[in-house]
Amino acid sequence: MKLSLENVSLDRSGQTPVTSTLQSLIDQLAAAGGGTLVVTPGIYLTGTLVLPSNFTLHLEAGARLLASQNARDYHAAETQSMAELSRMALIYARDARNVTLSGAGCIDGNATAWFEAQADSQGYRQPKEQRPRLLVLEGCDQVRITDITLYDSPMWTAHLVSCNHVFIRNISIDNDLTLANTDALDIDSCQHVHISDSYFSAADDGICLKTTAKTPELQQPIYNVTVNNCIIRSKSCAIKVGTETFADITHLAVSNCVIFESNRGIGLVSRDGGHFSQMSFSNIVFDCRHANPCHWGKADPVFISVRHRAPDVTPGDISQIVFASLNGVGEGAINLHSETSGAIRDITFNGLTFNQQLAESDEQGYYDVRPPCNPERPTGMGLDNAYLVNPQTGRAHGVEMYPHGLPAIYAHGVDGLHLHAITITRPTPLPTGWDPENIRSSK
Repeated sequence: MKLSLENVSLDRSGQTPVTSTLQSLIDQLAAAGGGTLVVTPGIYLTGTLVLPSNFTLHLEAGARLLASQNARDYHAAETQSMAELSRMALIYARDARNVTLSGAGCIDGNATAWFEAQADSQGYRQPKEQRPRLLVLEGCDQVRITDITLYDSPMWTAHLVSCNHVFIRNISIDNDLTLANTDALDIDSCQHVHISDSYFSAADDGICLKTTAKTPELQQPIYNVTVNNCIIRSKSCAIKVGTETFADITHLAVSNCVIFESNRGIGLVSRDGGHFSQMSFSNIVFDCRHANPCHWGKADPVFISVRHRAPDVTPGDISQIVFASLNGVGEGAINLHSETSGAIRDITFNGLTFNQQLAESDEQGYYDVRPPCNPERPTGMGLDNAYLVNPQTGRAHGVEMYPHGLPAIYAHGVDGLHLHAITITRPTPLPTGWDPENIRSSK
């Protein structure tokens, strides 16, 4: 069954909410056993829409779903998962099967109202505590997201939680680079996921795999994920595994991706008990630059970190990770940093061409192992490590100078680091404060 907005009487200018009309059409399709709602060209102001099983939301070229800026328009559903302090979502499905978002149209987060009008000293507009994610799917099976654009999200953009058999292809996520906590794509406790041929740009993480704290019925490991042929920009981390890691993450293959204008390229960050293993990253081109100091990272092409968050929870090991054919430029170092010796092990770089460049930022020469490093709130939220300064260093807790100056590759507490076909180019003469050794390791 197919329903179209073509002959439906409703406001197409984006001035008056049409949530009830859209939800009524969705419910009609659900009562009929499923079908497709075709959103024709126009601007449709809406709050939360709840999607059923066996359903396709198809946005034609020129169609734009515009997110309401009124918090009262998001009361139709409360998500089981929490992002920052919010359970609000624009497009939502729970325990649904065969859910598809498609078409050449756009879902517009209309983010302005959820942030301060002016940027702070770090260059960011501070957010309200309660903001909607654009897309949240929880416990769903057979999910397809193709061709659409997600734009200007006020919060995490697409958050898939404990979903199975997910196919994401040819989408674009493009968020304002002055708005924090606007992750592009969060894959959370999902299995059998394929992401390809897409563009992601956000102030926060680009593609992030995590296993957040959640109810037992939703808490699952991540496994069998592929990412290929994507272009990613992030002021935080372009391709990130962690930092929320309450269950294991394994069998991940990332290939043929371009990372540009990113503070951190690839990050593997273990904090909460889940183990990482059997991952490969191949044919990656990277461009890593310093972002504002509130962001975790110091222009690291690759960052692997194991350290405690809660004092009574041992972070999971990271092992059997392969990097092959990485090529790019960066203002920081490849940093492999384990708080406990041997918790990072069996790491292979097979083919690395790294052009390490001088930066204008006074952060060059420092490494960053946030989060959590703030002793007053070790299990606090991101802002507890983004802005609060260690009075002894004048920088954020967890930001320290490399002990011998800036190297190209730094390994602390790592067992079994295998380096093959490594080409490193550095400025000549070597700048003051740089480590004369390209590769520096310590226990």
